[in-house]
Parts: sequence; structure tokens; C-alpha cells
Amino acid sequence: MSASVGKAAAILRTFRPTVEVLSVRGLAERTGLPRSTVHHLCRSLCDTGLLEAVPRAGYRLGPLLLELGGLVIERTGLVEAVEGSTSALRRGPGQELHVGQLVEGWIVYLHRESGPTRVRMVNRVGMRAPAFLSGCGKSALAALDPVDADQRVRRLCRDEELPLPDMAALDDELAATRSHGYCVCHSFQPGRTSVAAAVLWADGQPVGALSLAGPSSTFPPARLSDIGAAVTGSARVASRRLQVACTGPDGASPATGVRTPLRLLSR
Repeated sequence: MSASVGKAAAILRTFRPTVEVLSVRGLAERTGLPRSTVHHLCRSLCDTGLLEAVPRAGYRLGPLLLELGGLVIERTGLVEAVEGSTSALRRGPGQELHVGQLVEGWIVYLHRESGPTRVRMVNRVGMRAPAFLSGCGKSALAALDPVDADQRVRRLCRDEELPLPDMAALDDELAATRSHGYCVCHSFQPGRTSVAAAVLWADGQPVGALSLAGPSSTFPPARLSDIGAAVTGSARVASRRLQVACTGPDGASPATGVRTPLRLLSR
């Protein structure tokens, strides 16, 4: 049974934001499982709602995952903590609020909120990206011990067979983020800028981050310090709200205030 569960999980993990539908052949190639095994498991996963069949194309993730993911997002408390803490963040045309949770070396996006107008951006709820690429990810990494941050980046690149970034340049960027309290990132999407700050647990460890992101033209250099101060202020408010939710106003830990690192999503 445990072997079957592992194989089913391997199938589910092959799907990505850019790979939404896969055939049995494609799943077999990506997982290394025999096609007969993939076919049998896909039918079972469809019966449970974890996958759904796409006629003449293959399979895609099923609606049950959306329901389960929503429960996990609500349980972490990060999105709820951010709500009501961003009144100072005035989004201009094309700018969005993003909330992401740090999961090992990944940033997992839990929330996206558009401003008056919306422009094309790759961010979507449920998407995960290497933390060293995005503003939310870099600001969260910067809140870690530098050795821990370095190890997470190297481990992710090794496990996922990704090219290692320029670690000296990344170290400098994380150091600047620690100094300023926020990160200005241009590396995640061409023509897009994000200004991000970490949201912290009571012990000072990062749970994730929030960012204001949009076309680079909407982030003039003369305003970056003001935007950074507003983002940092919102992140501090969100941190306090999260800490109260997890420990209670008297420091006690309520039954629903469970610190949940979303480790399952890091696989």
C-alpha cells in the first residue's frame, strides 16, 4: 500500500503551472513508472477526485486538490494575517499584492490581489517557485540565518537539478535585504518589479512574505524607499497578527493556532 501511495504522489507531483495536462505516456516518462501502472493509478486517482480525465489529451489535477489546498491555506493563517494589514499599500495601475509561504527552498503563492487594472503576471495561487528567484522568496530567505538560507538554495538546486545561481551575488542581495528590511526584485519576471518583506513567526523565523508587484515602470527609483517602508510596515502588522493568532493574546497556544510549515507542498 505504501508503495502505491508513493507512486500516486509521484504522479501528482509531475504537474506544474506550465504543465497542466499530461498523457499516460508523458506521466510514465516523467515518473519512470511503467505505463500500465500509470494507467491504473490515474483511473484510481480520477475515482477519488485527485485527477480528472481530459478527453483525447490525458489527465489534469482534480477538484478535490483545490478543496484540500484551501483547507491548508486557511490553517496556516498567513493569508488571514495579511488581510487588514495592508491599508498603507496603495496599488497603482497594474500592481498586485502577493502573499507567499516559504517551504524549504521554495516560495508557495497563497494569495494574489489585483489593483485597479491587471497586467499579465505568472504568479497564481498554488504556484511554487525557487525562493531565490522571487521578491517574496528572497525576503523570506534573508530572514533566515545566512547558513540556513545558503543550504536551502543549494539543496533545492541539487534535488531539482536546477542551475545554481551566482551565490556571491545572491548573498549580497540578501544582505542588502536584511539591511533595508525589504527586497527589490527584478529577476522573477521580465519587465516586472516586486518590493517584498518577510512575515515572521514569534521566534523571528520567516513564515513567508508579502509583496507589491507590477510593471517596473510603476516603481520609479525615487519612490522605492517609500514603497519599501509601506511594504515593511504591512509585513510587521501581519507578523503581529499571525503571532497573536498562533499564541493567543496571553501567550498561550490556542487549539486552532498551529504553526504549519506546509511541508507537503515542498515535494
